[in-house]
Amino acid sequence: MASSLRYTSPLAQVAILGLVCFCFPGMFNAINGLGAAGKSDPTITDNANTALAVTFAVCSLLAGAIFNVLGHRAMLILGGFTYILYIGSYLSYNAVFVITAGALLGVGAGFLWAAQGAIMCSYPEEGNKGKYFGIFWSIFNCGATLGSLIPLVIEWHNTESHVSIRTYIVFMVIMAIGSLLVLLLLRPTQVIRDDGTPVAVYKYSSWTTEGIEIAKLFADWRMLCLIPMFFTSNWFYTYQFSVVNGGGLFTTRTRALNGTLYWSSQILGSNLMGNLLDLKHVSRKIRAFLGLGVLMVAVMAIWGGGFAFQRTFNRTSIRALAEADKIDLANSKRYAGPVTLYALYGLFDAIWQTYCYWMLGALSNDTQKAARFAGFYKAIQNAGAASAGQVDAKKVSFMTELLLNWLFCFLGVVCAIPVAWSVQNTGKSVGDDLNPDKSFSLSKAAYGHESVTKPAVGQTTTLDVEGKGETGDKPETTTTQILGWSETSEEQV
Repeated sequence: MASSLRYTSPLAQVAILGLVCFCFPGMFNAINGLGAAGKSDPTITDNANTALAVTFAVCSLLAGAIFNVLGHRAMLILGGFTYILYIGSYLSYNAVFVITAGALLGVGAGFLWAAQGAIMCSYPEEGNKGKYFGIFWSIFNCGATLGSLIPLVIEWHNTESHVSIRTYIVFMVIMAIGSLLVLLLLRPTQVIRDDGTPVAVYKYSSWTTEGIEIAKLFADWRMLCLIPMFFTSNWFYTYQFSVVNGGGLFTTRTRALNGTLYWSSQILGSNLMGNLLDLKHVSRKIRAFLGLGVLMVAVMAIWGGGFAFQRTFNRTSIRALAEADKIDLANSKRYAGPVTLYALYGLFDAIWQTYCYWMLGALSNDTQKAARFAGFYKAIQNAGAASAGQVDAKKVSFMTELLLNWLFCFLGVVCAIPVAWSVQNTGKSVGDDLNPDKSFSLSKAAYGHESVTKPAVGQTTTLDVEGKGETGDKPETTTTQILGWSETSEEQV
């Protein structure tokens, strides 16, 4: 098989998907990471983020079903438009417009991340799931990293407590480029792994079937155990962005540099965790527990450091700070500790998200199941974000917000232990569309071409397999039933 960098490979498609997310959520994260989306008062942004999270949570449950009908390109383009609209709303900065745009962005983000989750959980080979997610997360967060440099450069001499209109316009242009990149993504049937296996076998679904399958997720004990981990994964953003970076402790240019370091540290974190979770010659169950061990150490160490830092300021002391008294990057002695902690917060986010996606990928290789899992994950995740946004909007004390984050992270790790114990060392999940343990190579006539008649639901089809059986005397054949694997193989013994 040709190099994994070929256009039809999962790696190439994951890289393109990373570039798409570089332009959309990457830029969104950059502007949101400034705290208050670059404004001086976080109230409107908190409310917009709450509206975003609520619609995101609801739409995420439905987005997996919509993905299984519309496909990823339509979902990504529709989702991308809402990102552009949201950033554009800050040009007028009308409260109603910004909050409405935030609600619409929740719908679009649900579409985008459902498509992303389906691709990330089902495209990579078994031994590359963590590594490929690390690659995706690195490219995606290069967007947030470089996006954070935009306000840093534009606002270098800004003495006001908010960014200028030019910053928002640049972000909108970059997002528009992302819409064009979506067109480079192939249909799943055109993507072939290096070991010769296709990433998906089509299964025709209906709205009724999708509704039933989504409802079943709430009866799946594994999903229920992962709820605390999923809920926490967006909860801590409000504290990190609106309290630590956007609460009024730092100057505007320092907030921009903080964002750059926060997102760049995610590149390191995602690759470290991804490589750990793909360790060779170590069973998948052991890797699941190794990942949880790393998360628990990070929870105690990083949030413990955050507790010590939070004791140095509160809402009252922040309000009394004049602009000249805020922490600035030029004061290295005063700045070193807080910026190190903020970069570690970014690293923590990356290893947490990487583990969540790896776990979802370990539960199933089925593209349609992956879309539903990703939708469930995003729904719970944004329920957490909506709750956290309102906690901050109600002006709860900074220390209370910190302690809630610390507690939720701890519970997230503990509750995931049973799921880690249940992880199987094979990549096959009951009802999967593919069996990843069968390393066969489909002939060109068997996939991705319009001339091929796609089998109906329940129909079996025999696909010729390139290569020979173990003795080299007789080619193998594989019979596949759409709606899960029903397979027979013939080879000379």
